Amino acid sequence: MQTIHSITFLQLHWDEPTLKESDGEVADLYPNIARLRNFTYSASLYVDVCYKMIKKKLNSNCEEEIESQRFNKVHIGKVPIMLKSDVCRLHGKSEKELTELRECPFDEGGYFIVNGIDRVLIGQERMSTNHVYVFQMRQPNKYAYVAEFRSRVKYPNRQPGPLFVRMLSKTRAKMGIRATLSSIREEIPIVIVFRALGVISDKQIIECMCYDILDTEMTVLLQPSLEEACYIRNQELVLEYIGKLGAPASVTEKEERIKYAKDILKMEMLPHVDDSGPFVGIKKSHNFGYIIHRLLLCALNRRAADDRDNFGNKRLDLAGPLLGSLFGMLFSKFTGEVQSMVKKFVDEEKDFKLDAIIAKKEKIITSGLKYSLATGNWSKSNAGDKRTGVSQVLNRITNDSTLSHLRRISSPIGREVKLAKPMQLHNTQWGMICPVETPVGKACGLVKNLALMVHITVGSAPDLILDCLKNLELKEIEDISTKKWPKEQKFLSVVAGLVSIGILIRW
Repeated sequence: MQTIHSITFLQLHWDEPTLKESDGEVADLYPNIARLRNFTYSASLYVDVCYKMIKKKLNSNCEEEIESQRFNKVHIGKVPIMLKSDVCRLHGKSEKELTELRECPFDEGGYFIVNGIDRVLIGQERMSTNHVYVFQMRQPNKYAYVAEFRSRVKYPNRQPGPLFVRMLSKTRAKMGIRATLSSIREEIPIVIVFRALGVISDKQIIECMCYDILDTEMTVLLQPSLEEACYIRNQELVLEYIGKLGAPASVTEKEERIKYAKDILKMEMLPHVDDSGPFVGIKKSHNFGYIIHRLLLCALNRRAADDRDNFGNKRLDLAGPLLGSLFGMLFSKFTGEVQSMVKKFVDEEKDFKLDAIIAKKEKIITSGLKYSLATGNWSKSNAGDKRTGVSQVLNRITNDSTLSHLRRISSPIGREVKLAKPMQLHNTQWGMICPVETPVGKACGLVKNLALMVHITVGSAPDLILDCLKNLELKEIEDISTKKWPKEQKFLSVVAGLVSIGILIRW
């Protein structure tokens, strides 16, 4: 018999900001009190926890629940509250009520109070994820064109997985196309990747990349890549080849290398594509083919290369995504600590109280959020490097300077890098970025300010659009043979970087 201890975190709850006095009395905490007494304006966070102990027979799916407990509203830490947000005590107050609370009626909010100091989170500029970008390399260079795709999944604490597809320049003997996966540094021929995903024949591989098989110009560009991998046509051999490139030196067995390659293709390559079910590898192969198709269009001058400085290709991480990613990382650390303590008690066969264990680890979330907001050092989710200057002391010299500081955004490019284009004013920034307000010197053009009338929209899930497309009596690409694609009814649909619906036909 096997004993399984299951801990599930359920619904989150939070209170309005409160203050616990030295005599144990709990009082309401208002922003002005936090400023005067050097407190952090924060609210308590609670979670419902379900604990189960299950007995399971070995080599069987039969399970028997022995013990089950539910703990409601277990305190797991304190979260700083943004002023004038829905949880803030100033939300919805009239001018008279704000004046009685010694708050300025004209204060817009949007900042935090940490240790009695007003601090603002600077918006972080980044490239849009789940989009294909093709850039032309400045010659002389080993590569002529580079296609870049960064997959972003629903979970905020997971970093985007980069995928690069590079076309060799004409100076090389053959203009082959290579791919670089996020966990494998070595370049892999694209045909090898297709065969690892289960697309074996040359014709099927061409159909994934070239939507018109009679397009001779595009097929000629693909010929060197097909010749490069013409000797490996077995999926098992291809997986072993990828496993040798990326697996650590300790992995020596053939089966282990194949398993490692499968895990890389499933988890690291285009993780936003759900490729489970009967069509394993089919969806990812069509998404991978679309990236190469975009690369070929630029190489044939049918489509212009993308501009890295185009403001339409940028996204802004404001306080919500920044705190969300940081909280996700801290919560993963918190659950790991709880798991290790429970495992220690179970191994020593001692009784334990789950709520008491959680209470001991609540400082992980509280101190982690407070440290990042107080110092401005922002950890990228589960990554070793950190961003600095994300949190800054709010400028209170004048009302205009406060509004300006609240709308400031920063580019991740280092100040020591001497690149002219990112510092220049781009025509796509018209109406969204102030063309005048930027520092003088190394940070010129890298630190910008949003225009006063700019409104930032929040991204939404693509499920609604996908459901609408499915309701139009359209067939998915996996259900249709390429021979049945009438050219006049063929079109490409890309929703949030997904080509899983891909080429659809009105049936």
